[in-house]
Amino acid sequence: MLDYKVSTFNNGLKLITAPLANTKAVTVLFLVSVGSRYEDKKISGISHFLEHLFFKGTKKRPTTLDISKTLDSVGASYNAFTGEEYTGFYVRASSEHFDLALDVLFDLLYNAKFDPEEIEKEKGVIIEEINMYQDTPQAFIVDLAKQLFYKDQSLGRPVTGEKETVRSITRQDLLKFRDSFYSPDNMIITVAGGPLTSLENTRDKSLGAGKNGIDWEGKIKEYFDKIKTKKQGEYEKVYENQTKPESLVYFKKTDQAHLVLGFRTLPRTDKRRPIMKVLNNLLGETMSSRLFTEVREKRGLAYYISSDIADFCDAGVLGVSAGVDINRAEEAVKVILDEFTKVKTEKVSPEELKRSKENMKGRLYLGLEESFAVADFLAEQQLFWEKIDDPEELVKKYEKVTAEDILNFAQKHFTSKNLNLAIIGPFKDKQKFQSILDKFK
Repeated sequence: MLDYKVSTFNNGLKLITAPLANTKAVTVLFLVSVGSRYEDKKISGISHFLEHLFFKGTKKRPTTLDISKTLDSVGASYNAFTGEEYTGFYVRASSEHFDLALDVLFDLLYNAKFDPEEIEKEKGVIIEEINMYQDTPQAFIVDLAKQLFYKDQSLGRPVTGEKETVRSITRQDLLKFRDSFYSPDNMIITVAGGPLTSLENTRDKSLGAGKNGIDWEGKIKEYFDKIKTKKQGEYEKVYENQTKPESLVYFKKTDQAHLVLGFRTLPRTDKRRPIMKVLNNLLGETMSSRLFTEVREKRGLAYYISSDIADFCDAGVLGVSAGVDINRAEEAVKVILDEFTKVKTEKVSPEELKRSKENMKGRLYLGLEESFAVADFLAEQQLFWEKIDDPEELVKKYEKVTAEDILNFAQKHFTSKNLNLAIIGPFKDKQKFQSILDKFK
């Protein structure tokens, strides 16, 4: 069971402190509830652009090199990430350097210079990043799948934005967007690490102190106490009206076809999510999963294949990603669909169900063995569910899933009206793939 404390400051900032007894590292994570789905089409990519620019210099640390040297000098690891619904910034360092980690992160987000010259330079960097993704079919297929599922809605656009929108974003756009969303009431800070000098702290007492009695909560309050801004925007709600299978075939001369085949399913916060998680695991999360065994091991159709869940606040997808033999791409699609048919027509055996649950439990516990993983786990739950389930509580939810639950879920969601296929390869005939989808019942 994780020890943690959730505090809410007067300005709305939520702080989660989680002392860990078996590490001398600490992670400071700032998670902001904003991402690409909050963007108007004309400024698509601005969340990701901002993430880049925060590292281009502040008043205190004028250049990227000044920032990196400060953190590198204490052996810290640091990075940032942008998704559809959140943006994160973190520093992981030895516990004694908590003060520095906090100071750098606050400095980046609230004192960035947004130098016009750096903005123009970074546009070129991001455009090259977009080029890189578009030249990497295994990555680009994800953007095409989003486009297929969500069309011209914000969720259907790439997180990086398009080259045209990136070129057109102005300094004023960046500052306005930053000021609209980078406010305390739209942010969660998590501090995870240790060790504590005393083991007397429990969930009912103060959990805000780190090594040598460092007052994590008090120090963060000093930084944020005077910031009173409020969030000034919301995301675009998803509109879904699919009535039959759809496909998107992107012609590209490749030696391997890359595809995403998936079904519309549940929003992130749906109570049936544990059922979907267990189903996803047995379908394609492991090397002993149904898809890996059938598509790669038995038939040699693919080098990589896996299933995953892409769920958001108001929509979700369970999909399969694969890189397959271009001469057997149609066969691969049929075999994948056959595996979906099996889970909606045949109950999962007790042995397979138990194996899947045990795998999920093991992966969950192993994934929480270091400070960043703990910080991310706690922050994401607080952000989306506004409450935190301990790992043991999540395991209990998985344990309750029955073979009947999985069968009912599959029958409800793995239907033709929810089915989509995006594929990249040297294919000019879209109809041959569409006809396969149309036969799925």
